[in-house]
Amino acid sequence: MKVLQSRIWEKSLSTDDGWEDKSEIRVRLNSLALDYRNVVRRQFGQHAEEYRKSRTHSDPTTLDSIVRLISPRGEEEALDVGCGGGHMATALAPLVHELVAIDLAPQMLFQTSVLAGEKGISNVRPCLADVQSLPFSSEAFDIVACRIVLHHVLDAGKAVAEMGRVLKGGGKLFIQDILGADDRAARDYMDVIERLRDPSHIKDYDMEEWNCFLESGGLEVLHTETIPRVYRLKEWTSRSGTPVDKVEEIVMRLHHMPEEVRRHLKALPSDGDWSIPMRYLLVLATRAE
Repeated sequence: MKVLQSRIWEKSLSTDDGWEDKSEIRVRLNSLALDYRNVVRRQFGQHAEEYRKSRTHSDPTTLDSIVRLISPRGEEEALDVGCGGGHMATALAPLVHELVAIDLAPQMLFQTSVLAGEKGISNVRPCLADVQSLPFSSEAFDIVACRIVLHHVLDAGKAVAEMGRVLKGGGKLFIQDILGADDRAARDYMDVIERLRDPSHIKDYDMEEWNCFLESGGLEVLHTETIPRVYRLKEWTSRSGTPVDKVEEIVMRLHHMPEEVRRHLKALPSDGDWSIPMRYLLVLATRAE
C-alpha cells in the first residue's frame, strides 16, 4: 500500500518553483524540517508546565486503561515517545524495568522529571530526541508508547516506522492520537482550527491513514478502539497559550462552519464557551518475531 504523507510534505515536493535539482529539493526539505522542529520546541517549551497540569493528558481513568491494555510484566525496557508532561511515562515506569522518555522540547523533559520526582519514580531516563530519527538501535525496546503526539509530527508515517524499527519482535507498540473526522472537508476544516490554536499541529489522520502507517511500518494490529472526548474551547486554547486574535478567529470559524462540516464536527456554543467533540484512536500493535 502506498505510504500516505502529510500535505506539508506534498507541497514541499511540488514543482511549482521549477526545481529540477534533487539536491536543491533535499536542502529545502532539510530546512523545512529544522523550521518545524523549532516551532515544536517553541510551542511546547513555552507551555510545558500547562501540559503537566493538563486534565486531558493526566486523566487517571484513561492512563489506567492504557496500562491494562499494554499489560507490562515488570522486566521490560520501555520507550515513551513525545513524553510531554510525563503522564504516560510515570504511569508505565513503575511497571517496567526502565523507561526512556524522549521529547523534542527540553522543557518537556524537565516537566517529566518533575512529575517522576513528585511520584517517587526513579527509573525514568529523559532523552532529547526526534521520533522521526530515533537514536536507538533496532529492536531495543519491549514496549514503545506514543500518546497524543503524532498529529504534531511532520512525517507521521516515518515516525511510526521508526517506532516499529526500535521495537523488539513480539514487543508492544501503543499509540493514542486524534482520529480525524470521516468526512474530508470536515477534517480539513478542523485542521485549520487546530493550527490556529497551535502552530505545531500538522494533521488529523483518518482510519485509512492510520492503517497505512502501521502496515507500512511492518506492524500487526492487535487492538483498536476509539474514545470520545469533548474539549471546552477556553481551556483548550489556554493550555496551548493561543493568542487572543487566533482564539477570535477560531470562534468565527466555529460560528460560520458550512452545514456539511457542522454535521460532522458537531461543535456547539455552550454557556459562553464552545464544546468541541473529538475522537481519540487507541492502537496496540506488535512486530513479528
